Amino acid sequence: MDLHDLLFVILIFLAATAVCVTIFNRLGLGSIVGFIVAGILIGPHTPGLVAATRVDQLHHVSELGIVLFMFIIALELPPRHLWQMRKQLLGLGGSQIVLSTVCLSPILAYLFSLKFETALIVGLGLALSSTAVIMTILTETGQLSTRHGRNIFAILMAQDVAIIPIMALIPLLASAQSEGPELPLVLKILTVLVALLGIFVLGRHVLPKLLGWAARKRSKEAFGILLFLSVLGAAWVADLAGLSLTLGAFILGMLLSMSDYRYLIEEIVEPFKFILMGLFFIAVGMSIDVQALFKIWKQVLLLVAVVMAIKAIVLVGLCRITASDLATSIRTGFMLSQAGEFAFILYSAAASAGLIQGTGLTIGYLVISITMILTPVMQKLGERLAFRLDRADSVEPTRPAGEMNDHLVIVGAGEVGRIASLMAERTEIAYIAIDNRVDVVRAAKQNGLKVLFGDISMEAVQRAANLGRARAVFLSTTNKKTLRSIATTLRQMYPGLSIYTQVSTLKDAADLHENGIRSAGAIYVESTLALGKEIIAEFGVPEEEADTLVKEMQAGDYALIRQAVT
Repeated sequence: MDLHDLLFVILIFLAATAVCVTIFNRLGLGSIVGFIVAGILIGPHTPGLVAATRVDQLHHVSELGIVLFMFIIALELPPRHLWQMRKQLLGLGGSQIVLSTVCLSPILAYLFSLKFETALIVGLGLALSSTAVIMTILTETGQLSTRHGRNIFAILMAQDVAIIPIMALIPLLASAQSEGPELPLVLKILTVLVALLGIFVLGRHVLPKLLGWAARKRSKEAFGILLFLSVLGAAWVADLAGLSLTLGAFILGMLLSMSDYRYLIEEIVEPFKFILMGLFFIAVGMSIDVQALFKIWKQVLLLVAVVMAIKAIVLVGLCRITASDLATSIRTGFMLSQAGEFAFILYSAAASAGLIQGTGLTIGYLVISITMILTPVMQKLGERLAFRLDRADSVEPTRPAGEMNDHLVIVGAGEVGRIASLMAERTEIAYIAIDNRVDVVRAAKQNGLKVLFGDISMEAVQRAANLGRARAVFLSTTNKKTLRSIATTLRQMYPGLSIYTQVSTLKDAADLHENGIRSAGAIYVESTLALGKEIIAEFGVPEEEADTLVKEMQAGDYALIRQAVT
């Protein structure tokens, strides 16, 4: 391939990836699915945009991304933290992996006539859920601090820890299938122990001293070279001992998680990890034989339904046994019912070891991809079901504003809305909060706040909030379009109501002022003034002078600031 052809191939790779990742991120399905779809489009099975025939070579290069991925995960799992969470990890998380695998493996062996070793690895892969997809959903919807959010976090943490023994199983199961001569068991064990001891000495004693030397010299280049040399060296030693590449990197990462250089290490590794991981998932997409899907689509859809149903049932049951209420159990089970990105890594390693081949690998990849795509659907289904069935541990319903008079109505019970509610609680101001997200309402109620479920744009909800007799309303939503719509509507319907909002810019505030909204403070202005006051005090400016400056900048509805930013 000459330079011209190579540049064309790179251009196609980047263009397909950019388009697919953007689309699937907008759809809320995450970048991983976008990378996989880009790989399918690129080829060679579609036929794709590029006649890509060296998928195996691409897999080998992209495996470095998996090594770095495992290294980063381990950096966030210090042994002390794992020990503190041992009950949740072994109880809820460990039981989920074991039970899901026990249920799935025999079904896989029966449906596809798989050997025990292959069915076990495939079952273990499907028992793991998607950390990338689930953590994105929990973070974006503010559910991480809820009961089911804490359950989900513990289970995902257990699955991350389980990566170590699962990856170690691959060479052992592969050797069990092998018919060639094997090393004596004692020699095998001795080789593994020597390799683990070498990685331990490197990560606990040698590497921290070398990194400390580079840090003292302020040589980021030397720091990075020593780090990558050590990660790849640990992976290489583990591979020589018959373990997996990723296991060596994982152990080294756990040892360095207790190091003072953890955050600098993450900063250096993260960009390379993202590029190589993206390349790995593109290679996964290129490995999927889409034409084969038309022949096996019934098997694929059946397996998708079986996997998601079994995982949901197992998780709901375990959560109930561990004293979670029915609604929490349903939300946990439905949200974690998909297979995850680690299954791609596991199946790729299993394929290299000869445990999975041909159509079986294609089916596995397709099932993982489809279940990940269905995650938002399952999450919404579980949310609706939980909302209807929640009786045993339901929070006492918040009464409508009813006889409230001269009170405060807070629209939005997210973080900002909860702060406003808490301030009203502490100052004994009568208030009622409104939010149209079930999970947010439940979380706020569990914290003792007065929150109603509903959409403030609906007349029935406005009556429940008794807006006609309220003194003020605070709109805590950050969506510009929604904020403008609600604010102007309330201004027209309730002209005597004081409306307070927070906007991102002074221009947005001016637009709302033109529509009769009296109080529309830009979020960043006051926080920046407060921070600026601290900064100039750091340089010796007296407090009185700093206070005077802040008042000058606040005067005339931030006249000085408006001149500077417009």
